[in-house]
Amino acid sequence: MKTITIYDLNLILQLVTFALFLTGVYYVKRGEISKHRLLMGSAILLNAILIFLVMGRSLFTYAGLIVERFYEIGPSITWVHATVGGLAEILGITFLFKHPRNTRMWMRTTATLWSIALLLGIAFYIFYYVL
Repeated sequence: MKTITIYDLNLILQLVTFALFLTGVYYVKRGEISKHRLLMGSAILLNAILIFLVMGRSLFTYAGLIVERFYEIGPSITWVHATVGGLAEILGITFLFKHPRNTRMWMRTTATLWSIALLLGIAFYIFYYVL
């Protein structure tokens, strides 16, 4: 039986975060903005904690190797995932404090980036921990 690692737990919590995100989308479509804000804020906070405690530490620990072998598939997935995910997180945090003029467009952009980051994170996990 395989022991659950911090990376397995991170993936599970990222999926929980995405479920919060999707539930938040459901509530905004129903016009229940307070529930939407609560769920999205929770998703952003949980994601920020996971970035700080797991993913960010991993990125900094292996940054030299990732830079050395940037042309290989694993490091390429890592850099794109970190860039897209970081941008999505920054935009999400920004929405907690200030809403831009064209809120719907910016939120859709952020949701798209977050979804792409999640898919890249799953690809990262499969590449490094499954294959």
